Amino acid sequence: MAAFKTFSMHATERDGKTAFAALKTERADYASFGGPGPSQMQLDPETAARRIVEQALDSDSVPSFTVSEAKGKKPELKSLGTETQPLTGTRIVKFRQFYNKVPVYSSLITVELDEKNECVSINSTLAEPGGVNTVAKKSPDEALKVVAKAAGYGKSVPSSPPRLYIYLDDKGKWRLVYIIEDVRTKPSKQKQAPAKAAKGRSKEADYARSSHHHADPVVFDYVVDANTGSLVAQLPRTPGVSESISSPDDIGKMRQIEVDRNGASIRLMDATLGIETYDFHFKDPDVRNGQLPGDLVTKPPALSTAAVSAHANASDVARFLRQTLMRNNIDNAGGRMVSSVNCVIKARAQPPGSQQWFNAFWDPDRRQMVYGQVAFNGALRTIAANLDVVAHEMFHGVTNDTSRLEYKNMSGALNESYSDIFGIIVSNLDNPAIDSWNWLLGEGLSDSREAFRDFSDPPRFRQPKHMRDFVNTIDDHGGVHTNSGIHNFAAFSIMTSRAQNGSFHFTAQDLAKMFYISLTQQLTRQSGFSDSRRGVLLAARSLFRALAPADLNVKVRAIEKGFDAAGIA
Repeated sequence: MAAFKTFSMHATERDGKTAFAALKTERADYASFGGPGPSQMQLDPETAARRIVEQALDSDSVPSFTVSEAKGKKPELKSLGTETQPLTGTRIVKFRQFYNKVPVYSSLITVELDEKNECVSINSTLAEPGGVNTVAKKSPDEALKVVAKAAGYGKSVPSSPPRLYIYLDDKGKWRLVYIIEDVRTKPSKQKQAPAKAAKGRSKEADYARSSHHHADPVVFDYVVDANTGSLVAQLPRTPGVSESISSPDDIGKMRQIEVDRNGASIRLMDATLGIETYDFHFKDPDVRNGQLPGDLVTKPPALSTAAVSAHANASDVARFLRQTLMRNNIDNAGGRMVSSVNCVIKARAQPPGSQQWFNAFWDPDRRQMVYGQVAFNGALRTIAANLDVVAHEMFHGVTNDTSRLEYKNMSGALNESYSDIFGIIVSNLDNPAIDSWNWLLGEGLSDSREAFRDFSDPPRFRQPKHMRDFVNTIDDHGGVHTNSGIHNFAAFSIMTSRAQNGSFHFTAQDLAKMFYISLTQQLTRQSGFSDSRRGVLLAARSLFRALAPADLNVKVRAIEKGFDAAGIA
C-alpha cells in the first residue's frame, strides 16, 4: 500500500475542526457551492459529498488531501452508493478513484455526512498510477481462459465476468488487469502428500494449525494482466409456522431454538432470522460442492446435537447482527444464513480415511457455512459447537460483502483479526465484566489442542503481539493466522482499557460498533493495520461525537494507546 496516499480527518479533531471551518469559509469561491440552486442541506447525499470532496482536494486548507491524474488533472471519482449508518445517525457516501476511466483497485474515499449534509469525516486511500496504458490488448474471453486453466476448469470457463482495473502488484508495479471474482476452483484429482511437521512441533499440532487455517481455499479472485495475459495474482476469498423448542447441543447444553413444524415433523429452519441447518453426511464439500448444502435436518428421526449447535449459534450471531449492529443478517438484506454440518474434505481428514476434518469456513461462492468435526472424549465434536468459532467464520462473510479485505499478507491478517474480534465479542456479549471474559478462541473442541488462539496473550500460541515481531513468510498466505495476533493484541488492549476510576472505557456494544464501522465503512481491499487504526478512531469519533470534548478525547486516547501497545502507528 506504499504507493497509495492515505488521509483522514474528523470534525471532532482539532485539525479537522479547523479545516472544515476553513472549507466552509471558502465555499463562496467555488462555483459548485454558489448560485441560486439548492442549499447543501437540500442536496442528495451523493451530490453534497462530491462537492465537499472536490473542494477539499483543491483547497490549500487541506494540503495533505491531494492526488492528481496525469498532467495535473483532477482524479475521476465515481460513487459506490450511499448508506445510512444507524449506529451513528450519519450517512456514508463512498467513491472509487478512476484513472483514464478505469477504476483503481483498492482506492476509496469515504465521506460521512450529518443530518444537514455537512461533513463529519473524510477517509481516503488514493493513488497516482501514472503511465499505465489503459487500453487492453487481451480480451475478457482470453482472461477467462487463463483463469479456467489456473482453476482447473479444462475447456469450460468460470461464469464470473472479468472487470478491468488499475492494479498495484506485489512488486510495486502498476498494471492494467482483469479481475474475476469469487471463482471456485475444481478439486485436484492428485493425491496430496502428507505435510512434514515443523521442527519442534508434533504432527498433531501441525495438522491442527494448518487444517483450521484454511490450507486449501477453494474460492479465489483471479488477477490477469490485460496486456500480456499472464496470471498476476490468485487472491484467496476463504472463509412455515415457527416454533421454539429446547434441544441438547454437541457439548450437552440445552439450547432454545426456532424451528419449522409441519404436523409431527420438525425442520431446522428459523423463518424469523433466516437460519437453515443441513446435514452433509460426511461427504466432501470440495469434491461434491454442487450437492451442498445437503439434507435439511429434520425430526424424525432425531435432531443431531451437531446440527443443534450450528443452528443455535447461527441464531445468536444473527441476533447480534440485528440487535447490536443493526445489520440484517450477513448480507444486510435478510438473506438466508445456511450451515452444513458433518463435512469432510477427504484429502485433509486426520487420520486419513477418517471422518475427522478439523476445519470450518465461510464459502463465499455458495454463501454458506461449512463445518467439520474432530475427536473429543471418544466421540466426534462439531466445530460449530463453539459460538466464538461460528461468529468468527460468519464475520468472514460480512467482510466478504463489505471491505473484501484480501486474504493474504497484512490485509489477510487484518481479515482474520476482525473475525477474531467479533468471535470474542459475540461469545462474551452477556458478560459486562470485561476483565473476566474468556479470551481463548476455539477452546475445548479437540483432545489434541487446548485452543486456536489466545486473544490476550498471542505468543501463547506462537503469534506475535507487536509489530517489531511481524513475521515475513510465504506460508499461510503470508502469515495471516500468525500476524493477526498483533492486531488482536491492539484490540485486546482497547477492550480492557480503563478510566482513572477503574471503569472500562467501552462496553461490549461500544466495541462491537467501533470495529464494525471501521471494517464495513473505512477499510478497503488492501488495508493494513495502520488503516484499521485510522478507521477505528474515525468510527469512535462519530459514535461518541455528542460527548463533551474532554470525554471524547479520553476514549480516543484509549484507542491510540491500544494500537500503540502493539506498535501499530
